[in-house]
Amino acid sequence: MRKGAHIIIGVLAFFGYAYLLSLLRETTSEVFLLGLFAVITGSIMPDILEAPTSWKHRRIFHSKRALKCMAGAFGITAAIGVLPSPFIPHAFLVYGLSCFVLGYLFHLLADSTTKRGLPE
Repeated sequence: MRKGAHIIIGVLAFFGYAYLLSLLRETTSEVFLLGLFAVITGSIMPDILEAPTSWKHRRIFHSKRALKCMAGAFGITAAIGVLPSPFIPHAFLVYGLSCFVLGYLFHLLADSTTKRGLPE
């Protein structure tokens, strides 16, 4: 799958995530921009770590194990992110991390639908 497709998929997932979070807590434009930057970075990170032109493409960073790790990491960071701010000293960073993981997760989900799929 091409880089542009991964970015579009990640950004669409981010809009849904940002909308759901805006129902739970108030967000600022700075936080929104951080999340947008983080999700775009996360959406292309697997291909930066394992270039699609290399014979090493779709190994550990494009695996089903990585998909499970990212799903777990997103669940944890998203759950922490909805806690009230006094309980989270760096809520801004947790939100950015959850958006990065969301982009990475959707990259792997998109790659899993291709003919080659994801390795174990």
